Amino acid sequence: MQNNQTRTLDRPILKTDRLKLRRPDTGDIASIVAIAGDWEVSRRLGRVPHPYGEKDAVFFLGTVVPKEWTWAITWLETGELIGMVGLSPAPGDQTAELGYYLSPRFWGIGVATEAGKAVVHHGFVAIGFQSLISHYFSDNPASGRVLRKLGFIETGPVTRPCLAVGSMQPSVEMHLDRGRSG
Repeated sequence: MQNNQTRTLDRPILKTDRLKLRRPDTGDIASIVAIAGDWEVSRRLGRVPHPYGEKDAVFFLGTVVPKEWTWAITWLETGELIGMVGLSPAPGDQTAELGYYLSPRFWGIGVATEAGKAVVHHGFVAIGFQSLISHYFSDNPASGRVLRKLGFIETGPVTRPCLAVGSMQPSVEMHLDRGRSG
């Protein structure tokens, strides 16, 4: 398994039937702000503040993207940025946390599952992670359904910080071992 620094610099484009996943860049700032700045999106994420502005997107691109496996989810036909998906490596290089968000315009049509499947596959096969974790806030069962479709199993209730809400929130922890992925 390569070290984190080498791996994140070598982020390939991933394609699915409807999506192209690519490294986000400064040309995406307006779209990132529009999507992550939507209260219905930010309140479902742990690390995204609200309100979310251009300086937050610049921080994300300059600090998070270089250190984590992060892809812009774009609609293959038009190139429109519709969300983000990524793997945040845990210390020790064997596990990463899957996270994702989408523009509400694309909720409920399988995009998160489609993007997640490509990233989970890449994480296990190309990067070599042995397991993945993910969390969803208890008031967001749709995210739990996405994770179950990807093969994740529930490991229990937890509380997690939500920057947008400004407090700890009830959450569900999910886990996926390399051998169980679809």
